[in-house]
Amino acid sequence: MSFRTRLGLLVAASVAVAVLAVSGVALWIARAEARSALDRKLDDRVAVLVASGGRLPERRGVQFFGRFVPRDVLAQIVASNGVVVYASDEALPVSPADLAVAHGRSRLNRTDVSADGVRLRVLTVPVAAGGALMVASPLDEVDANVAGLRNALAVVAAIGVAGAGLLGFLVAGRAIRPVRRLTDAARNVAQTQDLDQPIEIEGDDELGELARSFNAMLEALALSRDQQHRLITDAGHELRTPLTSIRTNIELLARSEADETPAILDADERRRMLDDVQFELDQLTELAAELVELATDRRALGEPAPVDLAELAAAVVDRHRRRTETDFVTVFEPCDVVVNTALVERAIGNLVDNAVKWSPPGEPIEVSVAGTDREARVRVRDHGPGIPAELRETVFERFYRAPEARSQPGSGLGLSIVDYVARSHDGSASVIDTDGPGTTVELRLPLTPEADSPPAGTG
Repeated sequence: MSFRTRLGLLVAASVAVAVLAVSGVALWIARAEARSALDRKLDDRVAVLVASGGRLPERRGVQFFGRFVPRDVLAQIVASNGVVVYASDEALPVSPADLAVAHGRSRLNRTDVSADGVRLRVLTVPVAAGGALMVASPLDEVDANVAGLRNALAVVAAIGVAGAGLLGFLVAGRAIRPVRRLTDAARNVAQTQDLDQPIEIEGDDELGELARSFNAMLEALALSRDQQHRLITDAGHELRTPLTSIRTNIELLARSEADETPAILDADERRRMLDDVQFELDQLTELAAELVELATDRRALGEPAPVDLAELAAAVVDRHRRRTETDFVTVFEPCDVVVNTALVERAIGNLVDNAVKWSPPGEPIEVSVAGTDREARVRVRDHGPGIPAELRETVFERFYRAPEARSQPGSGLGLSIVDYVARSHDGSASVIDTDGPGTTVELRLPLTPEADSPPAGTG
């Protein structure tokens, strides 16, 4: 069953419940009013009969002291012992409640009785001489009026429910038109892989918000695909050079080792070629690791968790101290952040690796962590040649390597990963001004909202 049909049926059911409720109340009010009018008529007849001084008309007679007792009213007198002493027509049944009125224990009694298959409304009141006066009138007219009203309401309800269902079906069709356009667009995107076909936004209601969300999703998918295409293109370009070098060196080595070919390479040349192959393989290994890092879904590394950024940076520095002979100068201020620990640790490690690669032998690497303006800042400074001002933005692009860096080991992805990690945590990365020679790269991450930075410590 389609959503449009379900919505139409829901509207029809809602209207049916409302109509039934209103019809029930209307029938109850109509029946109550009709019975009230009948009770007033009985009260009037009792007043006429009591005013006669107890003299009742002859059986089946109509004249009574110049007044008339209508045929739609039956009257009878009941003695205190329950004997009917007078009846203007057929005798009415006497109930214990009527006897209570005859004995003076009750002021009056109103009730519905059935006599010879006819429903009657009966009013019983005491009389001065003792006993009780019972006046009755048929309920046929009341029942007929209520039945007529019930039938009319049933017809109106049926027409109303059917009309409401049809109207709900038509309104539902108009209401879900944007959803159908969204469905068609999603199906078209799945078939054509064309992400450049946004949905036209109509209005500021929930459906308009849905269309905006769909357009935002298409933009995000298009950006992701463009980045993926760029990554593959750049990676293919970067892989081509080392693979070509390795292939060339291996072919030369294979030819020199062939039995039928004279040795064309001496031992030193073969050693240099093997070293070059080893260097290119190391480059390929590093490049593959960097590509996996960029392609890994951030969510696969776990949810963000609270961590002290200073402790994270200290752990990175300790590892580099054990692996290299570089001297480190650190200033760490505890800063609480909520981040993906593995990603941020990798970013800090890339900053330190980059500084170690460019820092001259004997020069220290300066690493600091501080919190200011609701941000935690990690700064890593080397004393190398520095980065020109016009290249400070370019160095964060994937696979970018400065001309003087192309002879150095590296894939050109280190700072790109730092920038990716920063942006994925609503932070940023940049090259900042440095007093003197060298380069200072800063990684900024939002502090935990309730975190208050304590005084700085030096290590």
